[in-house]
Amino acid sequence: MEKNKTPVVFVLILAGVVAVFGIVAFAIGRVTPTKERMDLKSYYNITSDDEVAIITDDGVEEMNGRIIDGEIFLPYDEVSNDISGSIFYDDVAGTMIVTTPTEKMRFDAANEIRVVDDVRYVALGLVNDYANAEITQLEDPARVVIKTRFKCNAETAVSDAYVRYRAGIKSKVLTEVKKDTQVKVIDVKADGSADSRKVDGWTMIQTDDGFLGYVEDKYLDGKVSVREDEPVVKTGEYTHILRDDKINLVYHQVTSQASNDALMKSLTNVTGINVIAPTWFFLDSTAGDQTAIAAASYVQTAHSLGLQVWAVMNDFDGKVNSPSDTMAALSSDAVREKLVADTIAMTLASGADGINIDYENVSEECAPYFLQFVREMSIGCRNSGLILSICDYVPAYTKYLNRREQARVADYVICMCYDEHRPGSPEAGSVSSISFVKDGIKDTLDEVPPEQTIVAIPFFTRLWMTTSEEAPASNVFGMGDAWNWVTETGLEVNWDNEAAQNYVEMQDDVTYYQMWLEDAASVEEKVKLIRENGCAGVAEWKLGLETSDVWAVIADNLAG
Repeated sequence: MEKNKTPVVFVLILAGVVAVFGIVAFAIGRVTPTKERMDLKSYYNITSDDEVAIITDDGVEEMNGRIIDGEIFLPYDEVSNDISGSIFYDDVAGTMIVTTPTEKMRFDAANEIRVVDDVRYVALGLVNDYANAEITQLEDPARVVIKTRFKCNAETAVSDAYVRYRAGIKSKVLTEVKKDTQVKVIDVKADGSADSRKVDGWTMIQTDDGFLGYVEDKYLDGKVSVREDEPVVKTGEYTHILRDDKINLVYHQVTSQASNDALMKSLTNVTGINVIAPTWFFLDSTAGDQTAIAAASYVQTAHSLGLQVWAVMNDFDGKVNSPSDTMAALSSDAVREKLVADTIAMTLASGADGINIDYENVSEECAPYFLQFVREMSIGCRNSGLILSICDYVPAYTKYLNRREQARVADYVICMCYDEHRPGSPEAGSVSSISFVKDGIKDTLDEVPPEQTIVAIPFFTRLWMTTSEEAPASNVFGMGDAWNWVTETGLEVNWDNEAAQNYVEMQDDVTYYQMWLEDAASVEEKVKLIRENGCAGVAEWKLGLETSDVWAVIADNLAG
């Protein structure tokens, strides 16, 4: 029986050794980085031989380009939104329009546009000629790398390293970076802190040849620096006319020549302002006709007081006042040209210093045409030495207006931080609470440089009246009239910390009255925010609704 034990023991030992080796091999396998390559057509979502991947500063675009008759075409919407707003397809006139800082050019759309499966594509050749972008065509697989931003955060590779699809050693390999290569880092800020996309032990990078992936931190030097490449400028640089001092602009609602003539009287007790913006041009028809009340005498008076004059054009005080009217006007190339030419000619004739576009009937559908109108107006203003500013309601209401593009071509973007609650609102509330202003500033600064951002605040409020059976109604009050009403009714005034405004309320037999007051105290809190965010200045709507004590408050807090 002893003889039979030896083979059994040997088998058991051998099995144990095999098991140990298996465990070790499994353990080693778990910590051994894979060298398996990812299928790059799958990575770029290329499903046919006529597709071309597009990589921009934001990464791989969702929609690919097309090879049509041997030529590369890019999705027009991506070009317009992400690459170059200066290339515009006028679908009404059927032409391609390219705007530079000083010129407007037209091209035959038949040569530059293709439509495949209801998607509009624009020729890469046109983009390459006129977009201020570095464009590189690469193969295996076919892709186009387009760089329009020439400053980024970067780190340097300390050794050769794999770039992986996901953060993890078992994720497939996209490409490699060589030692001493400087790579763009996506999830690390300039101060070295991580953003929300950072995965511990890994850094998200973008390579110059169009790969967005992850590298282990140990292969990078960990020293974040700002990499600045030489900008590619093909159509000239957009210059801006910016004031050296903080702007204090007041809107002056002018409805007649008599209003122009009364300027000096209207400015009694007004101090600290350096820009006045009279409402002078009103859209009267979808053909681009305007009521115009520009006056050289007004400008002469303003200049004698040391004030610049920015003439306001709007689309709601004239004979037309609807989104459909504004759409009909701005979607016409001929009407845009008429509006630009007429407004600039009359502004120059008056001697005014700038033009302010306050078009508030711009729908999301109209937004591309509005932006093209701004581009074309910027050409005329730049060539004439006029300052151009654009009014927008807060981004939460009008995100589609593309303030980044506005700031690229215009001098100033004015964020109108009021009408938080307005006629038709389901509940009563402040016209301009401090949180509303704060969010408006923050969201605007996400797209517009602070030195080009002006924040508009109200000199008015609303008295809200709510019954149990109806949505609240309201009446507009200027600052003085609001306080007169409060005094006459004998109401107790309380400070609303959340709104940063004085507040009153009253209940009678039928109606609940509420008012969030705009006064020197609320204005002070708003102007402090404007200064703290480094904005270019403040604007106020409108002259005549204020109490005289606000002017010193604005001047003192704007200067800091």
